[in-house]
Amino acid sequence: MRIMMVGALSWNPERIRSLHEAGHELWGVWARSMAWDQGPYPMVEDCVRTVTVEDAARTIAEQDIACVYGLFQVYCPAQWGPAVSGIEHDVWSVLRVLFDARARGAFDAPIVFHWGFDVTYFDDDIVRALDGHLICNREQFTYWTSSPDGGGLGLDLFDDCPIVDFLDGDRPKLEFMNDDLAPRLSARTGRVETVCIGRPFNIDYVALARNQIHLHLYGNGYDDPADIVAGDLLRRGQGRYADVVRRHLHFHPSRQPTGRSWSDVHTWKSQWVREFSQYDAGWSYLGSIYSWGTLQDAAAIPNRLSTYVLAGLPVICDGTPGCYRYDELARLGVNVDLEDSDYARLRTSLEAEARSGERRRNALSKRHDYSFDASIDSLLDFLARARERYFAQPPAHRRRQLPARVHDSSSEAKSRVARPSLARRVRAAPGRHLVTARHRGIVRRLRP
Repeated sequence: MRIMMVGALSWNPERIRSLHEAGHELWGVWARSMAWDQGPYPMVEDCVRTVTVEDAARTIAEQDIACVYGLFQVYCPAQWGPAVSGIEHDVWSVLRVLFDARARGAFDAPIVFHWGFDVTYFDDDIVRALDGHLICNREQFTYWTSSPDGGGLGLDLFDDCPIVDFLDGDRPKLEFMNDDLAPRLSARTGRVETVCIGRPFNIDYVALARNQIHLHLYGNGYDDPADIVAGDLLRRGQGRYADVVRRHLHFHPSRQPTGRSWSDVHTWKSQWVREFSQYDAGWSYLGSIYSWGTLQDAAAIPNRLSTYVLAGLPVICDGTPGCYRYDELARLGVNVDLEDSDYARLRTSLEAEARSGERRRNALSKRHDYSFDASIDSLLDFLARARERYFAQPPAHRRRQLPARVHDSSSEAKSRVARPSLARRVRAAPGRHLVTARHRGIVRRLRP
């Protein structure tokens, strides 16, 4: 299939190479996003042809592209990374250009969107006009479409499109799920050794230290883990315990090769199994993140989960059935539950898992099915169904015009804000706190 991607590739962008390797032809029109998410993408430049917004419609027609595939996260302008040459517009502006071109007859192909979890605002007219919706999980759809009285957003934007399906779309590339497994570090140290890849959320570091559980922090390449830990200690009123906590924290350079060449990414990620499999378990999110409501929180997808599964790791989580991030772990049989913030019981559970290895075996046996490669057939089936329904409609319907939009210099003002709690959520994010002299002092005490 010939596919034009529009937007930003989110985590594991090199996974798109697997589509190319399977014989599909790819083009990309990249949009503004957070720094970690935004293109360009050197790791796919030899298998994805980058196209400007101005040339996109003509390219679709001339190259007989089968489908326009909008994808993933949508962040408000305040969250975007620095401007990059050739990437000037948000995804809704790019898609509006394409819808307008299609209405003029410049090309004839369906336009669909694959929704990630982080969607902070919608362009209602565009969403209603899409020819297919592929949503990261059912919990996200429930949150968006449930009534406000029930904790949802009450959106009716998806009602007129029958092509709706569910797929988590940015998991790791299969080739990185190698068998280069490392001996467990705890067998050598005699300690319980855990890992957090990305930002740590709601971990009680004092309870962790008191129960002799060690935590290895790798970070995400953008946020400083020591800064986040210091902020959490201050919020809990535990700053005086920084030295105790420090003896149980181990800071490592990030292993997330964002913005690198394919050669660099291949080198780094080929080592993921060896690097991360040495630990006893990885940490997922704990508790409610960013003051989200119940339905919003239930839909969250920590990108680290697929990385832990790649490395064959059990995953520490709070026991919250009904949340995607817990139900997925329970389905895979890799969850190690932290119940009632009982870190003593957690230590016992981790020691029992180290002896039995049951959850580690489950992760290793199911990890190939948790790769991006394993999702390709489902993705292509969705695109094919959207294309079939699109061409079953009369040309006049396919070329329908979007409602005119009043010009406004603010991208966010052009759209309905999807999450009223956005301002609170940004303020509550780890690292977004008042940096005081005391905070800086705790950071210095935490670092090696």
